[in-house]
Amino acid sequence: MHTRILGENAGGPMRLDGWKLIAAHFGRERSTVIRWATERGMPVHRIPGPGRSSVYALTEELDAWLDADRAVGDGPDDDSSVAPVGGPPAGGLREEGWLARLRSRRVLAFVVPGAIAVASLSAWAINRDPLRQTDMSLPANSEAAGLYLEARSDWAARQPESIASAIAKLQQVVMLEPGFAPAYAALADSYVLAREFGSLEDVDAFARAQAAADAALRIDPENPDALRSAGFIEYWWRGDRAASARLFRAPIAANPQAAQTRFWFGNVLVDNGDFAAGMAELEHALLLEPASVPLQVDTAWARWSMGDEARGLADLERLRDANPSLATIHDYLAVIYLARGDMAAFVAEATALAEVNGRPSDGDQAIRLQAALAADAASVAPLVLADLEADLASGRRSSLTWPTFVATAARDRAAVVRLLDTGKARGERWGSSGLMRHVRESWARDTEITLLLDDLVADSLVTG
Repeated sequence: MHTRILGENAGGPMRLDGWKLIAAHFGRERSTVIRWATERGMPVHRIPGPGRSSVYALTEELDAWLDADRAVGDGPDDDSSVAPVGGPPAGGLREEGWLARLRSRRVLAFVVPGAIAVASLSAWAINRDPLRQTDMSLPANSEAAGLYLEARSDWAARQPESIASAIAKLQQVVMLEPGFAPAYAALADSYVLAREFGSLEDVDAFARAQAAADAALRIDPENPDALRSAGFIEYWWRGDRAASARLFRAPIAANPQAAQTRFWFGNVLVDNGDFAAGMAELEHALLLEPASVPLQVDTAWARWSMGDEARGLADLERLRDANPSLATIHDYLAVIYLARGDMAAFVAEATALAEVNGRPSDGDQAIRLQAALAADAASVAPLVLADLEADLASGRRSSLTWPTFVATAARDRAAVVRLLDTGKARGERWGSSGLMRHVRESWARDTEITLLLDDLVADSLVTG
């Protein structure tokens, strides 16, 4: 599905510790938000103590300040120092290791509830770039056109090196053709994929993707690829399901044969629990692009999520054998094997995922899992759960759905109830519906857990 299933957004305000995270919340540079705090009264809190004081901010206060600042016509939108779409931000929240990413293709490990919504289409229309180029499928500049085509091919390959290459080439395209909206939209797509196939952490990748999508929509408010990326960001980063659905439906209505848009919208619907509608979108996309391996992979995952577990697993194992370097297959299979209680297969897929991604922290965690498996297979799931609960306690993680799933795999009822109670107290509505289906079935005779899950079900995105 596309941004896998770590968890869903938490309700209520979230604390952002340090200037880097505050800057990532807005998609701006660190220096810009420091200036906003000193010159524009942006609300930040300082932690008392000797030496250099640390700062933190609450997302709810930041968003209220932004709305008030915009209302008087002197808001941050007049500032030109948006986080550059081409270069990495100074830093961001990091959840170390492959377990932080597992299921995070669908859910970023750090979801900012109540974060700034994507600007309205009317606002984009007002601020159109005078360099806007209409009715163009390729840049006018021949060098830029060649780079753009190569970048789109690199993007489609879904490999760490190819995603990095796509980003580098698209950076050159926007320098050569700054009014070519599709290049910015392609950059947004590339940053999104760099989370799952490359080395970018969620906060960094989503901040850059947002900046790139915004740049495209300032040039062309109806650019379908940019609207698609914006819809992806709204669901998987900002947690605004309704806004995401609106943004996806606009380009689908304009071009019903857009396979990638139907692909990503299908993922959103399945994750939200709209299984039939989501599968219909994915199958439509498959009719348009039957040879797409990533689409086949996510459709197999959707089948497992819906409850067709045997077919979903068989399809993923077949696809893995034919495409061993595709990270998402190992990601999905690790989750499925964990759900089945097959700890040896789970650890094998976790190890394969770490090898494909090449992240040292992922490799370290895989080694720990291998050691736990060798000592006692029954200790693997509790080890994963202990790591996740430590992340929750430290604030490195806010999502609860993946920990709830792992607690179920560990048969730790007390942890499951505690996590569900926390989600209910926050007023959350959870996606990750495939994981939650498994949790529900695992505790089908437990009335307390069943009722708590009922309280966390997300509203349907299917209308009419």
